[in-house]
Amino acid sequence: MFERVTMKAVLARAFCTTLLSCAALATAAAGNVEAGRKTAAQHCVTCHGQDGTSDSPEVPHLAGQHADYMSTALQQYKDGRRVSDFMVAMTVAVSTLSGEEMSNVAAYYASLTPFTQVAAQAAKSDAPPEEEDPFAAVKAMTEACAGCHGEDGNSDQPGSPGLAGQHAEYMVDALNAYKTGSRKHDMMQAFVEPLSTAEIQEIAFYYAVMKPLRAETPMVGDSFAGRAPAAACAVCHGEDGNVEDPKTPRLAGLDSEYLAAAIVAYQDGARDHSVMRDVVAALDKTDIANMSAFYAAKAPKALPVLKPLTTKEWAEKCNRCHGPGGNSTDPRFPILAGQSQSYLIKTLKHYHGGERGDPMMFAMSFAMNEADILKLAAYYARGAAQ
Repeated sequence: MFERVTMKAVLARAFCTTLLSCAALATAAAGNVEAGRKTAAQHCVTCHGQDGTSDSPEVPHLAGQHADYMSTALQQYKDGRRVSDFMVAMTVAVSTLSGEEMSNVAAYYASLTPFTQVAAQAAKSDAPPEEEDPFAAVKAMTEACAGCHGEDGNSDQPGSPGLAGQHAEYMVDALNAYKTGSRKHDMMQAFVEPLSTAEIQEIAFYYAVMKPLRAETPMVGDSFAGRAPAAACAVCHGEDGNVEDPKTPRLAGLDSEYLAAAIVAYQDGARDHSVMRDVVAALDKTDIANMSAFYAAKAPKALPVLKPLTTKEWAEKCNRCHGPGGNSTDPRFPILAGQSQSYLIKTLKHYHGGERGDPMMFAMSFAMNEADILKLAAYYARGAAQ
């Protein structure tokens, strides 16, 4: 219910923002290009250049941008409704400008050839391929995992757990436990020690997306008899071993030998978890074998986690407003093609973090990770504005 209400609120705010933007654009004056050139020379060229192409990577290029969009943006800076890393400079620059002068400046920059320097530089750049597998980097990181856990996280090795469809939060906790040594396993510790926090999160998310399959390894124990000792586990792990709590591991379909070894590790303290130790303390070898078989026989359920979008897929979403290749023809939405890559990265991060108040852009960018932002910025920066 919370998510539904939140999304309704986001969409409602985005709709209102669009209506306000339309109203503002509808009242924007056409502007005088020559007068705007003179005003820009006094107030804007230090950062944005006389030709509308900025020398600073974090300052946007203005040449060829929509006049109505720029006029509205200038008014937002003047009113304090738009946040920028250069907020003081922008506030000072526009503080003395009248509405007519801002329209003139916007008309001047809009009249210039779009982002000429950028298009030439972008043609030489090494931008990431649009169709690149979003998991390409993490697949390279997990090559060493495949021998025990399977290439897609579905293990066929007795004693090794399947990782496909496992909760990402639990995986992060488990990998960090191996890294610190609080969970004892020399091989796992050696693997995770060099990994950064971000890399551990990427690996956990990668396996969470994969479709889990029930382990086809041999089972020792009676799965039917295991129902009784497993009853005490249902509160946390679910009646069939499928659990919604992201901090609790899914047991359904895991290798029975691995499950049995984990239970013994909790009993003897090799795995330090007071709740688990108390729950399994009274189990004998037969109980452990049967309970492990009970969970191993259950069908694992895939998590409602979607694979990350490719750069092309993200761009298709963005182009709905910003036009094919970022060449917007709608004055409500800025042209992105040929824009400064650093500026685009900074701006997307501001939308993603909520620092820049635009509900529609917040909703769009919220699902992006840092890699998505970097690749999308590179995609638009290398495009030629028309």
